[in-house]
Amino acid sequence: MSPELLMPAGSLEKLKYAYRYGADAVYVGVPLFSLRARENEMTIEDLQAGIAFAREHGKQIYVTANIFARNLKLKSFRENFKKWVDLKPDAFIMSDPGLMMIAKEVDPNVNIHLSVQSNCMNWQSVKFWQQQGATRIILSRELRLEEIREIHERVPGIELEAFVHGSICIAYSGRCLLSHYMSYRDANQGVCDNSCRYGYNIHKAEGSKDDEFYLEDLRDKGQFYQIDEDEHGTYIMNAKDLCVIEHLKELRDAGICSFKVEGRTKSLYYASMISRVYRKAIDDMMAGREFDPNLLKELSKVPNRGYHTGFVTGNLSHNSQEYRHSTSRNFTQRFAGVVLGQSENPEFVKVEARHRVRTGDTVEVISPQGTQTATVGRILNSNYEVVPQAGGGGLTFHLELPVPATPDSLISLIESGGF
Repeated sequence: MSPELLMPAGSLEKLKYAYRYGADAVYVGVPLFSLRARENEMTIEDLQAGIAFAREHGKQIYVTANIFARNLKLKSFRENFKKWVDLKPDAFIMSDPGLMMIAKEVDPNVNIHLSVQSNCMNWQSVKFWQQQGATRIILSRELRLEEIREIHERVPGIELEAFVHGSICIAYSGRCLLSHYMSYRDANQGVCDNSCRYGYNIHKAEGSKDDEFYLEDLRDKGQFYQIDEDEHGTYIMNAKDLCVIEHLKELRDAGICSFKVEGRTKSLYYASMISRVYRKAIDDMMAGREFDPNLLKELSKVPNRGYHTGFVTGNLSHNSQEYRHSTSRNFTQRFAGVVLGQSENPEFVKVEARHRVRTGDTVEVISPQGTQTATVGRILNSNYEVVPQAGGGGLTFHLELPVPATPDSLISLIESGGF
């Protein structure tokens, strides 16, 4: 049986594109109760529509409610959970035992997947959560391949899911207090400010006999934090992105049934491209074909912090960190727009522009079926007037392209005078 490709969906639009580009399942968050509370576009109406879309296309959908709740959220969680259960998603991703208890009280048959936030790292813990009613365990990112294999061998009757791609929190499976300490925004309540990824200056204390150092937070100049350093360095770091696409077969053979991708706050382009690339990698694996190295080139077209294989292939080193930039600056192409359909003039396609595109630019027209390279011809604005460029910001333009572009296609900018 082929492992599941599980993609993030931070909005109804991203959900649909993830499915179209190859996802078997998606996971969505619910406001106030998932760990992407600040950038969560999913409403109860969107959730209902997303579940209907999944059913129509024979896909799975999981609802993430994985915060560690404080007392004040318990009553509202119970009230909201009743509404979510009535929509009949395939499972709920949860981490708080108290909230799981409420879920079981509301619906004893509810399907619960244990969130990675629970830091499940050994077979005895897996067995414990299985006895508590969890049907799937999302394993800690810190596990090595041989550890995953042993868990599967000792507890064969439960599904195991593992992250294979995306951003990595510097703390154990996201259980981080850094944001809460520095800006009073608790990552475990879904409002992480990514303190680990920002720039800092380091200062040595004047007149100190010992090597006493302080970090200055450049977002709040004049705010200093004393730091301790041992032989391993200090611990405010910016991890590269996880990418184990070359090791999917080993993970499958070790017992992983679901390959999970991080990124509910990331773009429609990310959801589509990563879905398509991993879909091909999984299909090749199941057909017995060798890994296609061109897939790595496809991944380089998506913004990233540099890639590494995490703990799957062994312990990490300094090469797993990105010391130069806190943002995703490693990419070879730029997301330029979404094809909305054919224009009234058949030589043009209607595009919702996400980045500036000029006449003469080289672009890729990307669809679930394949990729075509094209040079942009004339550009018309919404009034069908010829203009030298299509601006970003979601405005509608009409591009003259020498290749066909279906309504679910994306435009990716390769070469531009203003790139």
